[in-house]
Amino acid sequence: MNITLLSISHHTAPVAIREKLALSDDQLGDVFARWRRQFPIAELVVVCTCNRVEWYIARPIHQPPDVDELRSFVAQTSEVDESAITASSIQRDNQSAVEHLFRVTCGLESMVLGEAQILGQIKRSYETAVTHDGAHTAMHSLFQEALSVGKHVRSSTGIDQGHMSVGSVAIDFAKQIFEKFDDKTVVGIGAGDMAKLTLRHLQALGPQRLWLVNRSIDRAREVAAALGIDDVRQFDDMDQLLIEADVLITSTGATEPIVTAARFKPLLRRRRLRPLFIIDLAVPRDVEPAVGSLSNVYLYNIDDLQEVVRDTQAQRSQEAEQATTQVLEASAQCMTRIQNHDIGRLIKELRGRLHELGRLEQERTLHKLEHCEPDHLPQLLEEHTNRLVNKILHLPISQLDRRQPASALGFFAAALRRLFRLDSNPLQAEEQREPAPVEQTSHRAE
Repeated sequence: MNITLLSISHHTAPVAIREKLALSDDQLGDVFARWRRQFPIAELVVVCTCNRVEWYIARPIHQPPDVDELRSFVAQTSEVDESAITASSIQRDNQSAVEHLFRVTCGLESMVLGEAQILGQIKRSYETAVTHDGAHTAMHSLFQEALSVGKHVRSSTGIDQGHMSVGSVAIDFAKQIFEKFDDKTVVGIGAGDMAKLTLRHLQALGPQRLWLVNRSIDRAREVAAALGIDDVRQFDDMDQLLIEADVLITSTGATEPIVTAARFKPLLRRRRLRPLFIIDLAVPRDVEPAVGSLSNVYLYNIDDLQEVVRDTQAQRSQEAEQATTQVLEASAQCMTRIQNHDIGRLIKELRGRLHELGRLEQERTLHKLEHCEPDHLPQLLEEHTNRLVNKILHLPISQLDRRQPASALGFFAAALRRLFRLDSNPLQAEEQREPAPVEQTSHRAE
């Protein structure tokens, strides 16, 4: 089984590219339906967060899709030119892909080292794939192991101590702009995980007023109650909130900007030149970039947090090294288990096919035995043996076609020599054969 990763993240592409590739929950249903129609044998999990869109696939060797077909599928899904995806992505295969996923779950690939939210996001991505029939044996093994490794590495290295989310770094960034918050009105838009985590940090700043806004007022009240926030506002109050806010934190799942320059510009006079600090944590972005060019508006998106993050990374290199060592070992073991499961399945399939050939030849020979003279029995048995051997060897021998490239021909020839010990005496090879029968070998699926 081949594991392939196509990753577009804050390491490889700006937010302007990532937001075009982001997929909502509603879109993912259609994506998995198209995937099953186009690649019915291949497994798929799509990890989509504010910082990354990653496609993990598992497919039998020599079966589609290859990486070019995967890029083409992603391009069609996002309506982004395939050349832009190639330029903005990285590709990893097998153990390298497994290692990358483990690094992601441990927070080693996050904008904030050790970010805790990513574990929940990976789990939801995996569960979404299961719901839509995208994940089967290989992806079950891979993602269950990734979640387990992520938890273990965090608990054993302390990598998730200190700054634990992009939201917490956003608050640190805000504190570099304002000296105090007890005279400020803070508005949080969105009631998802990112918004909830950020609001917890906002409460600690002691703002004069803290308002929570969401399209679903019931959802807003639910989150406000959990956080002990009394002030919930209607989404229809957005214009008034934009007038009154000093700090605006946005993190919604909207596919289009909810704060545009055309909407905000007429409100500037009523703000009486008061500065507005905006941190847009959403991908796709909630705030149109042109808003940042308006008077006294200070707009920062998720990519603008990089400078603060670099300081955090540098201070915690020891934890990162410990986590990396554990990830390398765990990813190698995981890939071995996936391949061992494939070997077990391959052996079972091979034995079944050979037994079927033997059964068919046996039926043919038994039918002939009914009319066979005793003198012709040795000839009939020889014919039976030759027909069975020829049928078994037909496909592997056909791969030794001299018209094939020299590299392929050499590979197949070497494989046959090793598998059948053709450089040894056949009787010696039989004596040296492992005593344990194949069917007793354990190939446990993780």
